[in-house]
Amino acid sequence: MRVCVYYEYRPSALPSGGIRTAFRNHVEALRRVGIEVVTHPREPHDVLHLHTTGPRSLLLLERRTRPVVVHAHTTAEDFANSFRLSDAVAPMLARYLRYFYNRADLVVAPSSYTAHVLRQHGVEAPIEVVSNGVDVQRFRPDRSRRVRARARLRLGGFVVFAVGLVLLRKGIDVFCETARLLPDLTFIWFGPVHRAVKPETLRVLERAPANVRFAGYVENVLDAYAAGDVFFFPSAVENEGIAVLEAAACGKPLVLRDVPCFADRFEAGVNCLLGTDPEGFAECIRRLYEDPPLRARLSLGARAFAMQHRLETVGKRLQEIYRTLGMQLDMAGPRPMCDLTEGADSGISADTDPHGKGVRGWRSR
Repeated sequence: MRVCVYYEYRPSALPSGGIRTAFRNHVEALRRVGIEVVTHPREPHDVLHLHTTGPRSLLLLERRTRPVVVHAHTTAEDFANSFRLSDAVAPMLARYLRYFYNRADLVVAPSSYTAHVLRQHGVEAPIEVVSNGVDVQRFRPDRSRRVRARARLRLGGFVVFAVGLVLLRKGIDVFCETARLLPDLTFIWFGPVHRAVKPETLRVLERAPANVRFAGYVENVLDAYAAGDVFFFPSAVENEGIAVLEAAACGKPLVLRDVPCFADRFEAGVNCLLGTDPEGFAECIRRLYEDPPLRARLSLGARAFAMQHRLETVGKRLQEIYRTLGMQLDMAGPRPMCDLTEGADSGISADTDPHGKGVRGWRSR
C-alpha cells in the first residue's frame, strides 16, 4: 500500500503549526508500520489523505480517482475567538467544511469530541477517531535539557508554562488572570503572537502582571517543555491539543480547563487537574507547588496517557482504516477516471525521505 499524505501550504502560510505537526506525525506513524508514503499527488498512490482544506485540496477531492481520506483538523468552533473577523467568518467556514468533509470517502477526527462536533454540523461521511499522535521517543523527560534550557531562558524556581499561539481561544486571558493570583510564581507562555490576532488579545498582553513572560517563538520546542514544571493550558476548545500530548509525553503535570473537548480523555487526579476559572486554576497550581508527591503522580499519569497515543499505535490504526476502506470501495465498483494532479503542487513535504520501504495491499482502479 502506498499512501499520499498531502499538505498544500507552505510553512509560512498558516498561522498555526498544529496541522503541520499532525502532518509530520502522520507521515512518520505510517512509515513506522511499514507503509510507503509519498507527499505529492503526482506520485503513484493507492490512498489520498488530505490534511488541509484549501483550494488545492478541494481540487484533489473533487477530481479524485482513488479513495480519499480527510483529516478534520479544523472546525468552526476552534476557528472562532482566535483572529480578527474569525467570529464573523466562522459560520461561513462551518458551511464550507460541511461540504468539504462530506465529499470524503472517510473523515478522520482526532478526538471523539471533534467527531461529535462534525456530526452536529451535518457531516454525514463515515468518521473514524484517530489521535494525531506524539513521538514519545523525542518528547520525553530530559533532565540535562532542563538544566540547559532553564539557564538559557534565565528561569529559576517553580515555572508554570503553556505552549501555543497566543490566542483568546487558548485562554491567554485566563492564564494571565491566574498568574495575577499567584504573584510569587513565574508564568511563561511559549508561542508567537500572530499579526492577525483580535485586538482584545493585545490588550491582555499589555495588562499582564509582572510575573508573566511571553517567550515568543522558540527554535526547539523541547526546550520549552523541559524548562517548565507544570503545563497550564486553559484552552476552551481544542480538536485534540497536540501541545497537551507533547507536554504529557515529557512527563509534565497537566492543568487543563474542565470543558467537553478534554472530558472523555483526561481524569482529574489521574493524569491532570481540572479547573474552570482563574481561582480554580490557581488552587490547582498551588496544590502542585506545595505537594511534590502529587506532582510526581500526575507526571507518571501524563506520560502513561501519552504512551497510549504513540506514533506506532496511530500508524497501525490508520493502516487498518485504509485497508477496510479499500475493501469497501472495491466492492462498490470502479470510479470514473479523471486528472487528479493538475494544479495540486504540494507546498510542504515531510522532513524524512518520502520513499520508505512499504508493504503491498489493495490497489485502486
